[in-house]
Amino acid sequence: MSTRFDAAGDRISFAGTMFAVGSGFTATAWAWVSVDTDANATIGRLHASSGGSTIATWATGSDGLSGPNYFTGGGSVSNATNFAVGAWRKIAISCSGTTGKSYIATVGGATEVDSGTVGVGTPDGITLGGRAPADSSERFDGRLAYVRVWSAELSQSEIEAEWASTTPVRTSGLWADWPLTDSSDLTDHSGNGRNLTAGPSAVSTEADPPLGGSVTGSATGTFGPLTGTATGVRTVSGAAASSFGGLTGTASGTRTVVGTAAFTGGSLTGSATGIRTVTGSATGQFGGLTTPEQATPLAAPRQQGSWYGLVDILREGAQLYREERDRVPEACPHDGEPLRQGPDGEPYCPWDGWRPGGRYVGDRLRL
Repeated sequence: MSTRFDAAGDRISFAGTMFAVGSGFTATAWAWVSVDTDANATIGRLHASSGGSTIATWATGSDGLSGPNYFTGGGSVSNATNFAVGAWRKIAISCSGTTGKSYIATVGGATEVDSGTVGVGTPDGITLGGRAPADSSERFDGRLAYVRVWSAELSQSEIEAEWASTTPVRTSGLWADWPLTDSSDLTDHSGNGRNLTAGPSAVSTEADPPLGGSVTGSATGTFGPLTGTATGVRTVSGAAASSFGGLTGTASGTRTVVGTAAFTGGSLTGSATGIRTVTGSATGQFGGLTTPEQATPLAAPRQQGSWYGLVDILREGAQLYREERDRVPEACPHDGEPLRQGPDGEPYCPWDGWRPGGRYVGDRLRL
C-alpha cells in the first residue's frame, strides 16, 4: 500500500540533526500525483533552523508536473521525464561533494539521470509531503511509498535495486527506512529510531506501487528456457500431444502422461532405472532402451518349481501343435510353390496334386 497526502495539513516530519549532505546522501521513493496543483509540489525537503532555511527541496516544477527537481540555494538539477496524473514514478536524488543527481523512471521504462552543482549543508530535519512542520505551502497531492534515506551516495544500479524491493537492499549507511505502506505506521523500519510525526491532519492509505515492474490485472507471461541439472518427472496432464527428446546417460524417475494424450518418447540409452508410464487413455510410442535396465515386470510371474515348469512347457508345446495343425496352408509342402484353386474350390499343388489334409487330386486320403 502507500500513504496519501490530500490536504494542506497532510505532511509528516522528523526533527533532529541529520548528517552533512556533501559527505554523501541518497533518498529514494515511489511517487504518484493524484491532483495537479499547478504549483511546486514538495515530495520532501531537508531543512535547517526548524524549517526556516533549505538544504534541499525535492519537488515538481511550478506547473505541478515537471521534473522532479533537486532544488538548493547553490544550484538545481531537473529531470525531463516529468510526472503524470494517476501514474507511478520511481524517483531518487543523491549528492556527493557539490554534485547532485536526480533520477526518475516510469514503470517498465529506462532510468533518466541528470546531474549538476548543488548547495550542501547539515539539515536538522526532513518533511515529506510538504515543506516543513509549520509550513503548509507547496504541498504534495498524491501518494508516497518506500521512502529511504542513506548518509552515502548510491550508484544508479543500487538505486534501481531499491526501487524493486519492499525492504532495503543496501543496509550500509542506511539512515532511515519509511515504507509508508500503512499510513498509521510512521516508524523507522531501519532500526535507527527516526520515526516520523504526523502533521495537523491525518494522512490515509491507498493502493501500492508495482514494484519490479509488475502488472496488476490480466497479463500474459513468457518464460525462457530452464537449463542445468534437473530432477523430477516430465508430465503432461489433460488432452495434449507431447514429444520428448532422447535421454542419454544415467537417469532416474518416470516419464508420465496423465489424461487423454498422444505421447512419443525419445530413445533412452545408458544405465537407467525407473518406469516409463502412460496413465489414462493414451497412445504411447517409446524409443529403444539399450544396455542394462531395471524395469517393473508387467506379466504375473509363473509358479516356481521344476514340476510347474515342466507342465508349462508341455502346455505350450500342445498349443503350438494345435495352432500349426489348424493353420490353413498357403504353399505346397514339397516344393514351396503356391497352392492353386481347383475346379471344385479346393486348393491343390500343381506339381504332384497334393491337397491339404494329405489328399491328392483323384485319390482318397492317404494315411
